[in-house]
Amino acid sequence: MKKKLLALTMITGLCLSLVGCGGKKETQDTSKNEGKKVTIQFMHQQVEQERQNVVQSIIDDFEVENPDIKVEQMPVNEDDYDTKITALGGSGELPAIIELSQDQAKLNAKNQFTNLDAVNSIIKDKGEAEFFDGVLDVSKTEDGANYVGVPVSGWVQGIWVNKAMLAEKGFEVPTNWNEVLEIAKAFYDPAKKKYGIAIPTGDVTFTEQVFSQFALSNGANVFDADGNVTFDTPEMKEAMKYYADLASYSMPGSTEVPDVKDAFVGKNTPMALYSTYIIGGVVDAGFIDDLAFVLPSNKEAAAFGTVTVLSISDGMDEAQTEAAKKFVSFLLEEKNNIKWLHMAPGGVQPVLKSISTNEEYLNNETIQAFAPISADIAEAFDNLQVFGSVDGKNYTAMGDITSTGTLSKAINNVIIQKSDIDTEAAKAQKSIEDLIK
Repeated sequence: MKKKLLALTMITGLCLSLVGCGGKKETQDTSKNEGKKVTIQFMHQQVEQERQNVVQSIIDDFEVENPDIKVEQMPVNEDDYDTKITALGGSGELPAIIELSQDQAKLNAKNQFTNLDAVNSIIKDKGEAEFFDGVLDVSKTEDGANYVGVPVSGWVQGIWVNKAMLAEKGFEVPTNWNEVLEIAKAFYDPAKKKYGIAIPTGDVTFTEQVFSQFALSNGANVFDADGNVTFDTPEMKEAMKYYADLASYSMPGSTEVPDVKDAFVGKNTPMALYSTYIIGGVVDAGFIDDLAFVLPSNKEAAAFGTVTVLSISDGMDEAQTEAAKKFVSFLLEEKNNIKWLHMAPGGVQPVLKSISTNEEYLNNETIQAFAPISADIAEAFDNLQVFGSVDGKNYTAMGDITSTGTLSKAINNVIIQKSDIDTEAAKAQKSIEDLIK
């Protein structure tokens, strides 16, 4: 089978992956040793022993129901993950099931590593209506005709608000750009190390991620539905100006992930842009009851997030493919999906509507702590948007754009270097056009 190996530029962040042995020679030899059993591998980033134990318990339950299938888990460190996929894909030896972010999965599909028919059939059998709309939207192929993987979990990012701090100055939870900016101005007191909001401004991917929410909420995207680059537009420049205004009430300098989290958890600011992984820190800090979650909203509300999907490798024989499909479908069943989610409660969130209200899922100390805002977090998955995803299409070139740092550099230049917005938007537009050529 011909494999077209493209440059593997993936956004790893908080990505998980499950793999099963796809090499025919290895599988045939294993089948001889196991008699009639079909052996597949499941590659993932759950390298902590506690998480491996959870994965193994899911595998054990699956093998009881499917005694003719053996599943071997294959934990791989995040730093080695992309390299491993490149090497295995190039040699035609990919595992059967690979756990990926939606961005990694898009590239895997473009590299012709993924059995799209198998993935589509699992989602169709489960029922597309069972998934949050935004989850499926960002999991489609570039042409929007297929899905790049089967969603099993995810995380979202938005504005976290300390309601008690807001109440001290007579504010309610903000609902739009203007209200967020008004609150940020009211709380800004740098002499006392108090800030109006915590947002990233460094030349890092996190800055692009957070800025994208404001841009998308203003109707601005990097591409249009025809694949044309649309960064140098009035909508994008308006978002850049707003973000720069907001940053003037954030911490000084080029700020990154730890700066934003520490400022909010330490109560140096009443608002911060961060993922659901901040929940654990808020619980430890003791103000979870005061926590609210809202999305940047101007023309519309926009959430940023990452969906963890399971990809089924192409090139396997029919028995392996069917075994892989059975295991992925098994992970979508309520009790098994809940086990998966409880490996990182709070940070990792359900992508299936029924799970978000399931009593067994909610029966967790961390999850119970943020139960009052769980519906707001779930709703964010319906508003999930990312740069490069437009009208049911997902342009894989977005991964290359992010990896170059073009957008984060433009934002950093505007905020820290005081560069002209028109100049930076035009430079970014040209850089993206040159890159995709």
